[in-house]
Order: sequence, then C-alpha cells, then structure tokens
Amino acid sequence: MASVVLDGRREPSGPIVGVLEAEGIVLGPPEMLRRTRYDTFDGRLHGKGLRLEARTRDTEGHALVVTAGNGPPARLFLSAPLVPTEPLAVTTLPPGPLRSRLLSPAADRALLPQLTLRSVRRSGTAVDADGIPLVTVHLDSDLEISRPGTRPGTGADTTDAVAWTIEVEELPGRHKPARALLQTLTGALDTDPATPAAVEGDALERAALAAQVDRRGWRGPVRPDLDRHAAALLGLRAVLRSFADALDANWDGTVDHLDDEFLHDLRIAVRQTRSLLVEGRRILPKDMRARQREAFRWFGTVTSPARDLDVYVAGWRTLTSPLSDEDARALEPVLAHLAGKQASAHAQVAQGLRSRTARQLREDWRAWLDLPDAEVARGKHAHKPLGEMIGARIMAAQHQLLVDGRRIDAGSLATDLHELRKDGKRLRYLLEGFGHLGGRKRSRAVIRHLKDLQDNLGAHQDAEVQADRLRQTLAELTDVSAEEGAGEPAPAMLAAGERLASILDRRQAAERADFHDRFAAYDDKRARRTVEDLVARMSR
Repeated sequence: MASVVLDGRREPSGPIVGVLEAEGIVLGPPEMLRRTRYDTFDGRLHGKGLRLEARTRDTEGHALVVTAGNGPPARLFLSAPLVPTEPLAVTTLPPGPLRSRLLSPAADRALLPQLTLRSVRRSGTAVDADGIPLVTVHLDSDLEISRPGTRPGTGADTTDAVAWTIEVEELPGRHKPARALLQTLTGALDTDPATPAAVEGDALERAALAAQVDRRGWRGPVRPDLDRHAAALLGLRAVLRSFADALDANWDGTVDHLDDEFLHDLRIAVRQTRSLLVEGRRILPKDMRARQREAFRWFGTVTSPARDLDVYVAGWRTLTSPLSDEDARALEPVLAHLAGKQASAHAQVAQGLRSRTARQLREDWRAWLDLPDAEVARGKHAHKPLGEMIGARIMAAQHQLLVDGRRIDAGSLATDLHELRKDGKRLRYLLEGFGHLGGRKRSRAVIRHLKDLQDNLGAHQDAEVQADRLRQTLAELTDVSAEEGAGEPAPAMLAAGERLASILDRRQAAERADFHDRFAAYDDKRARRTVEDLVARMSR
C-alpha cells in the first residue's frame, strides 16, 4: 500500500479531523494545491505504469512529477506554472531523470491534460516516541475537478462529485502504521453507507474516477461484431462506422497539430474508408459510393503533403545517421527549410479541415452512416452474405497482387513496385477489417506475411522519395540564395546533400535487390494456401 484515499460527498470533514487528532496527527495550515494529470492521447504513460502530473502549491512552487508504482518519483521544478489546458511536448523538457522516464513511452506524442484537481490541502504526520515519521495523511477539501473541453486545449467541464478526500500515504518501511490508520479511518466513515470504500492511489486518482477519465486513452475504433452470414451491406456499414470513429477521434488533434500521429491516424482512417468504398461496388448504393469516394479523395489530397513532410522531418536524425557529424551539421539548413514547409503544410491542413467543404462532407457521411438499415438504398449484391462477398474481394485482391508481383523483373520501373505496394494495401485493409471472419490465427498469419513484403516495398519507395525530396530541396535553396543575391549555397551543404542522396540511391537499390526473395516468400505455396483456407472459412 503506497497510498490509499477515501472520500466524502455530503458529510463535513470536521469529524475526520478529530479522528486524526486522536491518533496523534495534527494537520498543518491549509495551502492551495493544483494538480493536472497528463498522458498521451492513446494512454502510453498509463500503459507503462507511469503517471505525470503538474503541481502548483504554496510551499513547493511549480513542479512536474512522474511516479511509477511504488518507486521514487522524478521531479522537475519549474520557474512558472503550466497552463492546465495546453499540451506539453517531452522534447521541450530539459535533460534529466524526468525527461528520461517520459521519452521512451511517450515518444513523439504530445502529453495532453486529462483533468485538473484544485483543492485546499492540509497535511500531517504521525511520529513515534523517537520522532521518527510513521505515516502521513493529506486532507483535501473544497475540491474542484475540471476536464479539458471537447477539443484538446479548450474549455473545461467542472464536477463537484467529491467534497473532500483523506489520503493515507505509506512511508518506506512503515506498512503497519499506515494500514492501522486506514482501518481506523474506514471505521469512522462506515457510519455513512453512501461513503465508498478506500481506493488505491491518491486524491488525483480518485478525482480521475469521479470525472470518468478513461486513463487507458484512445484504443482505436471498436471493431464491430460481424456475422459472416449477415447481409454484406450491414457488415460494410458497421466497419465504415468504425473508420469514421477513428476519423472523428483524430480530427481536432490534426487541426491543432498537437503531434504528428493525429494526422497519421486520420489518414489511415481515410485510406481505409476509400479502399472499402472501392470494394463496396454492387453492395453499397451507387450514387452514395461515387459521392463519398470523391469526398475522401479530397481528404487524402488535402492531408498528403503535410504527412510526407512529417515523415521526413521526424526521421531526419535517422536519415542522416550514416553521415559524419560535419556533414550532418552542413545539412541543418535543409532541415530548417523542410520544417518551414511542414509548418505551412499543416496550416493548409487546418484550413482545409476547418472549411465549410470539410464540415459538409463529414456531416453528409455521418448522416448516411447513421441512417436506419431499412432506409438505406442497396446495391445489387447488398443482401448476399458478408463472408461470401468479402471472401471474393480478398481473393481478387490476392490474385491481383500475385499477378503484378510475378511481372516484376530487372527491367521493371520503380512505379511498378509502387503499384504493387498499392495492391498490398488493398488486400491488407480487407484483412484488417474482415479477416477475422475466416479465423483470427489465419488472418494474423496472412497479414504477417504480407507485412514482410510491404516493408520491402515501403522502404524502396521511401528511399526514392527521400532522395528526390533532398535534391529538390537543395535546388530550392540554391534558387533562394540566387534570388536574395547571396550567391551559391555553402559548398559543404551541397556536397553533403549529394552524399546523402547517393546513400539513399544505394538503399533503394538494395531494397530492389531484396524484393524477389521477399515476394517469393509471400508467393510460397503454403502462404497462398493460408489465404485460400481463410477465404474458404469465411465464405462457407
């Protein structure tokens, strides 16, 4: 027991103070305390057993604190309080123990405020005859719990679900005194049957429960419960709704560019939707399908440049790792130029997603998804079994992938491999949405084989795109220098850029050389049989 908290709702806290005094614990003077809990959108800190909070109090000033189970906390004292409605970036924190604890689990995700607890705190400690501390308690009253509004970083909702809390903090090596005091306090509070039992954790943890904060964060869209014998239209609409949930969940974070992953996950939802709209021919109503394909093509166009630059800028250190330190420094103007273009691209994304066009497209799409099944127009094969129809689509996608892959030879263009990569995405989206209808084990096996091939194709295309982007950026910087009358860019930058572009060219060639082995592994007889068994199972 590191810390346990009890709370009161209607009853005053005065009697509990008397119980503490009877136990030899005199509470100190009150002080104002504000605590804000942070985590990533997808709850990465909670998943690793960590908790990050910002504290502002009269006696300690401002601090960030990371705790992990019963281990010692890591603290970072701040010169000014954080704004409790604004996100926090790990990379902006100074080097030290606290940043080190957060860097790996949070990675590049923003730390978002989940809730803020304001209270008046009084603390006291019981000591033994020798003055050695035995147990510490904290009484928090006048609690105010607030949560950020529907959009990260704006507004707040307040609840008065908890009137006060009494927190029993176990000191190292002092388990028995803490347990005994907890029993005494619990007994004193049992007179009110409305008072809940003790909760492991502290007052902030109790506040999170009261405010119904899902500390696990966004776990991705809920996979619908599908029946392979049900009408195909019903299954497609259910999966499309789950993709729309992912789109909605990541929309505001993308608009505000809280971190790069919001746009990445939004684009996945867009691509999945576009792919399923293509596969929905003769199942979905023709006019709706054509209209929404155009709408989601627009979403893809609006968001594509920003995502390409996100990947380039975020991966810059890895990209330049083969270079010497001197060459990497010489290319810093290239990174600065790309970062500027990235900021402009995200501004265009925000403008596009805030536009009337985007709002109308999104509302129209939700309106169709929310229509009762009986009111939805149907395609020619809408009534056919879901498993049978999707199984046929999976086999068609598999056939196209194998045919196109077998055509690749030494004379094939890079665009041929890019088209093959699109074939793989088409198949994978079908498997991720519906593959479990043919058995989860088989589906995972097929996706694993497919991913090995996709990794090769992705690395091949990335190397090509990165080399082209690098050479294009060097040309742009040369033009800028000429326009500003600054002469040619630094020779060291141009030379380092060409060395890096040559490395990327060789990397692309290596992935090209590895392609045939990767494809042969996917085109293996046993791997093909796994796909066939999967489709047979979902189609019967």
